[in-house]
Amino acid sequence: MIPANLSLVPLSHERRAAMQAIGEIEKKLARGAHVPEYPYARAFFRYFRGCKRITVRELNYFAPVLTAQELRGSKESWLSAIDTLIESRGACCYLPLPAGASQNLFPEVRFQQTERLRRQDELRDEKYSRQRQKAQCQYERAYQALAGQAEIELAFHTPETVSSWSARWSGTELRQYDLEEMFWRWSERFPSLAPMERWMMANQPFWAVMIETDALAQESPGTVRQLELWMVPNKLTARSRV
Repeated sequence: MIPANLSLVPLSHERRAAMQAIGEIEKKLARGAHVPEYPYARAFFRYFRGCKRITVRELNYFAPVLTAQELRGSKESWLSAIDTLIESRGACCYLPLPAGASQNLFPEVRFQQTERLRRQDELRDEKYSRQRQKAQCQYERAYQALAGQAEIELAFHTPETVSSWSARWSGTELRQYDLEEMFWRWSERFPSLAPMERWMMANQPFWAVMIETDALAQESPGTVRQLELWMVPNKLTARSRV
């Protein structure tokens, strides 16, 4: 069953009166006919209450606690606000009308306002989400560039000097496990570090791994250390002369 406030011919008496008032006044204005002051308000109360004279009794529909004493001297303000409310189909609700004065007459306005606020919230959330995503992407790019720099520098170290690389990069933004991953990949190249298995050092802090690396490098034969020195890619290659 269609709710009374959503039917094409409103079952709500006050809503039907408002629509009839709007239709009547707009027809008169289209014909160029003369209309009295506050025509929408007067037509509404005529259809709603069947009266031509608007008193505090009629205005109590919008403000049940309004008294004749309070109305004295402010009737024009009430009629102007009601007239604007009906003419705008609930879009403009001014004082002295209460904030929810249009809910019964024009319930679609509240729905539109709710949807507008909801959509504004969605757009704001989307904006902040894009900003966070952009900031995250920028951070990831900067992090990857920093990690790439650290790995390049590591390639120019031997087991005898790698502890200086660890000391330099351990205090930076690079995550510790990323430094450890770089180190273990790099260590596979050097014969002197073959005895050091990763699983054996799994529970050791990284500084302990550096100590073990330095000890293995010092214990290795001179020929092995010389070989590892030449494994570092910082040597000039001889070029044949024509």
